[in-house]
Amino acid sequence: MLLFHGLSSTPAELNYLARGLNRAGYTVRVPVVEGYSHGLGTRRGNGHQDWKAAALAAFDSMRSQYATVSVGGLCIGSLLALSVSVARPELVSATLGLSTTLHYDGWANPWTRHLLHLLRYVPIGREICVPEREPFGVKDERLRALITKHMRASGTSEAGASQLRVRDLLEAQRLGRHVRSSMHSITAPTLLIHAREDECASPRSSIEVAKAVSSRHVRLVLLSNSYHMISIDRERSRVLGEMQGFLGEHLKRDEEMDTPPRQAQRASRRDTEHFQRRTAKQVFVA
Repeated sequence: MLLFHGLSSTPAELNYLARGLNRAGYTVRVPVVEGYSHGLGTRRGNGHQDWKAAALAAFDSMRSQYATVSVGGLCIGSLLALSVSVARPELVSATLGLSTTLHYDGWANPWTRHLLHLLRYVPIGREICVPEREPFGVKDERLRALITKHMRASGTSEAGASQLRVRDLLEAQRLGRHVRSSMHSITAPTLLIHAREDECASPRSSIEVAKAVSSRHVRLVLLSNSYHMISIDRERSRVLGEMQGFLGEHLKRDEEMDTPPRQAQRASRRDTEHFQRRTAKQVFVA
């Protein structure tokens, strides 16, 4: 399992999920990417094409060692996972998107976010840094307070960096446009998990992916007690369970694992609405 963390963040935000999958028997890697991960230097001109190339190289390296490899990610990391699925449709075993962000249309985004693209034409606009602010993607108030403390002390936390560079946000938009124009090429089983109250990106992004991909099996899960950072928020255990269940259902797990896992519990069908499109795609909405 190859997981990508969010923009200007670190693998720490995926530790809970990565460890849970590892305990279930999956080999998990969460790579860092130059110019994308927080704390790494970057050469001038590094952008979304370089991020995609690094993500693809990480996948190809893992695929050379394992018979099956799935990809997933959080926020912009989900876009990196989708871009790998676009580039390697016959090799990706499953695609898992968490808080997929094609549109910055969440309830906490300032109205100025809609003017972000204009900074592309301002000489120093790309060098501006945008501070992150509460709720930091977290609905859990105790965890949010801890994140606030870490942000002030070190400039980073489990929820990512305390500020984002405009140039990185612009590159993320370019990556989103690439994914939107090509995600019809994705054929691997696809799991999408999104919070209904995501303050950064509404479920519109995940719904758009669910409708556009050519995967025959798509599961869309909408959470009711989390914000954007679903990998660390109140429903993180459900997120992990959904990932385990989906992988267990759609993969020959013994080819991707070091040791046989415990049987992953499948989500209850009582809470699932099933409908089938004319394309024979099966989409489950929970």
